[in-house]
Amino acid sequence: MLVFSAALIRFALVPGFGVNTQIDLTAYALLVISILCIAAGGNIINDFFDITTDSINKPDRLLIDKVISRQTALKLYFVVNAIGVGLAFYLFLTQAFEQFGLVFYTLVFSPLLLAAYSIWLKPMAIIGNLLVSLLVGLSLFCLGTALVNQDRYPVVFFTIGIYSFLAFLLNLCRELIKDIEDIRGDNFCNMSTLPILIGKKRSNYVVFGLLTFIILVLLSVVLSYFLTLNLLIFYVFVFILLPLILISKQVLDAKAEKDYKKISLHLKLVFLTGICSMLTFLIL
Repeated sequence: MLVFSAALIRFALVPGFGVNTQIDLTAYALLVISILCIAAGGNIINDFFDITTDSINKPDRLLIDKVISRQTALKLYFVVNAIGVGLAFYLFLTQAFEQFGLVFYTLVFSPLLLAAYSIWLKPMAIIGNLLVSLLVGLSLFCLGTALVNQDRYPVVFFTIGIYSFLAFLLNLCRELIKDIEDIRGDNFCNMSTLPILIGKKRSNYVVFGLLTFIILVLLSVVLSYFLTLNLLIFYVFVFILLPLILISKQVLDAKAEKDYKKISLHLKLVFLTGICSMLTFLIL
């Protein structure tokens, strides 16, 4: 999903506005690889500390101890992080553009934040969910701001910011749904996730409120700033807003684990269709 998002930002969204990019394709590819490596490291360390809960929640999808050993997982973790951070330093030394400070510090501190999430923050209600979702949003933002100068192209910069903010909100919804889905294993490990503290039903209402907020934000942005872009408006209503409304209804009715798995999958699909909306800028 990250690679696909990066490709659409570079080859659909930015060219759709007729913008000249700040960095060449090689540097951009290295930035994408850096983000991918750091994200992979986050997944590895999360799986490493989630062995007990995953053995209860999803024993058929357990990788560490079944497919690879813990020692191999830790070696992979350090290797991919070293590659990711090393590429960040290389880009910092060889590239010069206005917003690279934000990109560089995001890349360098993300491994530490993801490790802190896996070790300390994941068992805590909301805080861990917010951190992971923030890093997802920042990933998109870094990919966009590396290409576009804020002062010269404020509209493009604003559009990238909107995509990043909506990615943050959508991922937050999915993180909360995953917590509800994994409540059995998390409860066994004495975690204090939101559904454990307030129950499934109240957590459903929280996710429903977030989805409603996303719908309102999306409506406001489209009708306020992109009202003349008919194709984009049609696409957003049919492939993003309508599915979000249907998912909201599913959330209110959800009770069983299979319901939450279905909602999680549907949120992934909406994330995908949301990213694909960048293609409409090529046709405008």
